Amino acid sequence: MDPIIAKLGLKKLGKNIFGTFLRQGIGIIIGLGLSILLARVLGPAGNGQYAIGILLPTMLATFLNLGVSPANVYFIASNRIKPYSAFKTNLRLWFILSGIGVIISICIIETQSNKWFPGIPPSFLWLGLLAFPLSLLQIFLKSFLQGLQDFKNYNYALLVTPVVTLLLAAFLVGLLNMGVFGALLSFIIGQASGLVITLIILQPYLRANDEKNGDHIDNYTKECLGYGWKAHLSNILAFVNYRADLFLVNFFLAPTATGVYVIAVQIVEKLWILSQSVSTVILPRLSELHTEEEKRQHLTPLIARWVLLVSSIGALILALLVSPFINFFYGSEYVPAVGALFWLIPGVLVGSVSKVLANDIAARGRPELNLYVSMLVVSVNIICNIILIPRLGIVGAAIATTIAYVLNSITKLWLYSYLSKNPWWKAILFSSSDKLLFQEGINTLKNSIFK
Repeated sequence: MDPIIAKLGLKKLGKNIFGTFLRQGIGIIIGLGLSILLARVLGPAGNGQYAIGILLPTMLATFLNLGVSPANVYFIASNRIKPYSAFKTNLRLWFILSGIGVIISICIIETQSNKWFPGIPPSFLWLGLLAFPLSLLQIFLKSFLQGLQDFKNYNYALLVTPVVTLLLAAFLVGLLNMGVFGALLSFIIGQASGLVITLIILQPYLRANDEKNGDHIDNYTKECLGYGWKAHLSNILAFVNYRADLFLVNFFLAPTATGVYVIAVQIVEKLWILSQSVSTVILPRLSELHTEEEKRQHLTPLIARWVLLVSSIGALILALLVSPFINFFYGSEYVPAVGALFWLIPGVLVGSVSKVLANDIAARGRPELNLYVSMLVVSVNIICNIILIPRLGIVGAAIATTIAYVLNSITKLWLYSYLSKNPWWKAILFSSSDKLLFQEGINTLKNSIFK
């Protein structure tokens, strides 16, 4: 094996990435199946109502998690806190945050539902709210497996939710014709199932008590929130950046337009499968290397440029096949999504690199820098959406989103170069060492498939 590859531990890293990539690939197939089922049975209007119905609990879980999840990954991976100690702290925080989220939701649904969610029955918002505490605790606990770098069980746990959701939706929506209510009920039970499996998987880690190497943190709540709030605000703004277009399409146009546009978003975001797999694996690995800067200087740009290459190939394939795919599987009424999707592709493509660089920045203990970038980008995104949606419809939303993604990537590239002292081009241009990595990757892939 090449000494550079051995030094960086790329063989193990590659196996973890491949396992996570495979899980996300299966998840994509399941997600597409669910998307096609709901689009066909519910129609554009019902599909839009379902999308907005699950948006509220998803937003609450994103807005109120306070960055506990990335903090867990950072501190557990760097061996500064043990899982059981972190678990106790996480439960206390979850109980408090769940109560706050429910109170906020009651106020929103009772007083602002018609204004903020036009065309969406309040009963769907109430039903969707049941998923919030389940989603929040699942976000907290899955980060334990990520921090422990137990990606085999991590991937198993995350597959449960989409599998259960699809099976229930096929029964409740497809067979019993329960409509949007059945779709939301499937989503809630899927979240609950994933949470139960995650708790079962975590039991051995929570029972383990390593007295010889105990916690290095006396007050984990303070340390967790001290690191987490920076990552949290960045994640909130990133979420708003990813979903502002969906909210504003529903606001300016109608649930029917939202139901069409969400198909474009759901399909094109599948190009992030590799960058998301890499991000899942690389954050704890880079956190573990917090005292070995030379290794980080080699690892991050190497991963980033390969993510860009593979994602570019995927984007080309998607551009060639998406029109007949949508027409055949979703139906002619969803064909307008194709135009929006083409405009989303460039932004999603460059966004794959920014995901890798953001993890390097966070692993350096500087998550607030990602926050500052997100503040700039989300402002540009919202302004562009407000200007372009009334004029260009869902295509305007796609153009605005791509502008925001490109700005995000350029800024992250500059920040990474400044912090790492690496030239910016190393993250996107290939070098001679990449040939060796390619050979190792092929061998790892063969071993993973045929062993």
